[in-house]
Amino acid sequence: MVVVLDTGLLPMSERIAAAQDLLADNEIPSINQFGAVAGQLWHRFAVWDLGEGVHATQFIGTGLSVLRGAAQLRVAAPERVGLGVQLTGSGTFEHCGADQIIDVGELSLTDGTSTSAYSSNGVGGSKVVIFDYDQLALPVETVRSAATKLKSSPLYGLVTAHIAALGEQGDIEPGSARIMLKSATTQLVRALITTAADDPRQRGDLHDTLYLRIAAYIEQRLWDPGLNPDQIARAHNISVRHLYNIWSARGIPLSQWIVGARLEGAHADLARLGRGTPIGAVACHWGFTNLSHFARRFRGAYGMSPRDWQRANDQP
Repeated sequence: MVVVLDTGLLPMSERIAAAQDLLADNEIPSINQFGAVAGQLWHRFAVWDLGEGVHATQFIGTGLSVLRGAAQLRVAAPERVGLGVQLTGSGTFEHCGADQIIDVGELSLTDGTSTSAYSSNGVGGSKVVIFDYDQLALPVETVRSAATKLKSSPLYGLVTAHIAALGEQGDIEPGSARIMLKSATTQLVRALITTAADDPRQRGDLHDTLYLRIAAYIEQRLWDPGLNPDQIARAHNISVRHLYNIWSARGIPLSQWIVGARLEGAHADLARLGRGTPIGAVACHWGFTNLSHFARRFRGAYGMSPRDWQRANDQP
């Protein structure tokens, strides 16, 4: 994500005005108040454009309250939906007739056509993905219904992790990768909303996100040498044949995809951990039970042995 404002770099007398101007220029109309904690006053904002009608914002600082009352709703502004994850600290959220405490790792859903009030408690931060309504193609009533029932969705954990990770690996240039990321994010959030609201569209949305859900399931279990198609299919209530069809449609066999993901993880760890970590321990961590097999596959993928790669990245 790109930091667009860090008020800690400004004179104290200019910080609140700079933050007010930023939100007034970039987000939907609201009353924003910025607070101090233990004599400190600073706020950092970052943004990430995922494509037309979808962007992410991240905030961390010493206190922020955002109020959208009836007066703000009357101001012409894009009709939007925001899905946020609390990254640090906690916040209070009043919306759609419910008062919520949002703790670290929890989601909050905002219908921009309804009144709402959010306030962070102490030093805290959150990341919010904001969609124009036409991107999600859902009625306002469905979004409002889901706002107070997000945890009932089977996708809650997956979407939480996805939103928290957005933008953490740096920016993505415009092109096919960013288009796919926008599509995946939109599909996941739409499926979260329809399943939480028990909307009739949920069956189609769950089908559309099946590949993403299976991929996340596999990535969380790459360490398990017993991971196999039967286990994966059973966890998602589909046949092994259907599972293979899903992957073949993407041009890579399932077993090859799993080995490739494990190799990528081991490749990154060997570079990060250096020669102090045994290669066998890294291989085992990523689900390889045979060190010779691991070394052969690693050389085939990266053109050098695990030991040579480890040495090449060892810090002096």
